[in-house]
Amino acid sequence: MAHGHDAATGPLQITEAIECTHEDLIKLLGNTRNELEENLNELEMLSVQATCMTYDMVAMRTDPSIVESMMRLNEAYLSCKESVSKDYKEVLNKPKED
Repeated sequence: MAHGHDAATGPLQITEAIECTHEDLIKLLGNTRNELEENLNELEMLSVQATCMTYDMVAMRTDPSIVESMMRLNEAYLSCKESVSKDYKEVLNKPKED
């Protein structure tokens, strides 16, 4: 395509002559659509994360015992993870019996 548009240069001027083929225009529109879809997906993910964070904050402020429960749950998870890892290493190091 003969004309490259850079966001830093500002919006396209209507008076500019743009030399491009139909194929160039189709490609540009396809690329623009793909970029818009990617940005929309990213925005949706950020929105979900913000909603979850807000929910967590409200839940924790409403019921402080949730924080204590979450800490106990995290400690139990870490203990279990350590135990499973230890058992797994023992199984791997155990000699094979024929």
